[in-house]
Amino acid sequence: MKKLIPLVVFIISILVMTVSAQEDSPTRTPATRENILEDAVIDLLQPQMYSAVENYYGTAKEIGFMCQRVIEIKKLEHPGSWMFEVKLEGLTFTGAHNPMDTFTVTVKSDDTTEGKWVLQDYEIKI
Repeated sequence: MKKLIPLVVFIISILVMTVSAQEDSPTRTPATRENILEDAVIDLLQPQMYSAVENYYGTAKEIGFMCQRVIEIKKLEHPGSWMFEVKLEGLTFTGAHNPMDTFTVTVKSDDTTEGKWVLQDYEIKI
């Protein structure tokens, strides 16, 4: 019984510390429908963003994106079509988040791309 009490106190203290650490998290972004959809679009189109990085730098190795956002989504043709053009923006970094350049990438999916997401254009702000 004497060995059980310290074990219970230890487990309770770990649980309390874990819960309080999560409460103090500085990145509490509400999970709104818009935020979730934006994150899903960014996740879906990341390969095309890295294609622009590889085209510009010659490699995508050890280069990451931060501060990504969707600037614009356009439906092409008519409102019920499945043809889209999306403009994304992200800041590239290397190492311990050493910022490099801001990429604005335009990605398109329509009849000419056979329904696949294809990098159309990119701009770099240094």
